[in-house]
Amino acid sequence: MTTAEPRIAAHVRSALDSVPSSPVIEPLRRAFAAHEDAIDDIERAFREFTSVAPTPERARWFFHSWSLTNHSALCVSGIGNRITLRLKDSRNGIDKPRLTQALLSLHRINDEDLGALGGTLHADLFYEMAELFCEGDAWLSRGFAVESARAFKDYKNRAGLRTPDLMYGLLSTVAHEVYTHGEVEFILPLFRDFVREHYAIDEKQQRRRLGWISIHCGPTEREHFRHAVEAVEHYCAATNTDPLSYDLEGLFGEYIEHKAAVMRELSRVLATLN
Repeated sequence: MTTAEPRIAAHVRSALDSVPSSPVIEPLRRAFAAHEDAIDDIERAFREFTSVAPTPERARWFFHSWSLTNHSALCVSGIGNRITLRLKDSRNGIDKPRLTQALLSLHRINDEDLGALGGTLHADLFYEMAELFCEGDAWLSRGFAVESARAFKDYKNRAGLRTPDLMYGLLSTVAHEVYTHGEVEFILPLFRDFVREHYAIDEKQQRRRLGWISIHCGPTEREHFRHAVEAVEHYCAATNTDPLSYDLEGLFGEYIEHKAAVMRELSRVLATLN
């Protein structure tokens, strides 16, 4: 452990402090505190990538593998689809108005990501960023995916779309949204300095290159996290589910460790390309 309080964790804690009381908040605090070493490793990987002169090959490995830990909109939409199937369930004990509220909360996570409010599709912003750093779109090749990045994507899809109990998908969404808030806030200064040092481009071009990161900073991911928490609360109320019957800290810690595994492996790969 290199720092007493990783900067990602500090941003996460700020987001936790900003939402109303919920049974998931304290387990999130404990999970991020218990996995500080993993968060240190994540931060180190971002620092390593942005600390040396870029090459297309380094960027291709980095952006493809990193992308597999992002872009949660499809998974969130899939969880919403599964909730609509529950709305058709005629069994007693399901509060359909509250279940509908859970669905509405999930939709609010995806508004910006899918361009539903008139903005640019966030996946397109990521593509533009990666294309500029990688000097083309060769980074899209699956050959640039480290194994742990593939495993991360499988883990997220399994939790959100395969595991019969919908709570696992909702809880993994909570972890993803609050973690991503911490990550983008942490990396924006690193990438901003990286671009200024290594690319002879004007300020407008710099903003364009960092558009995907900057658009997720500030209230965007923080609000996504709030909506994810609300979705859990509505779902639990609708289905008479006790969230404390789950190993919340363990589930949130699992997300952190999967993410850290990706960044550790990326660090090892990038070290061979220096």
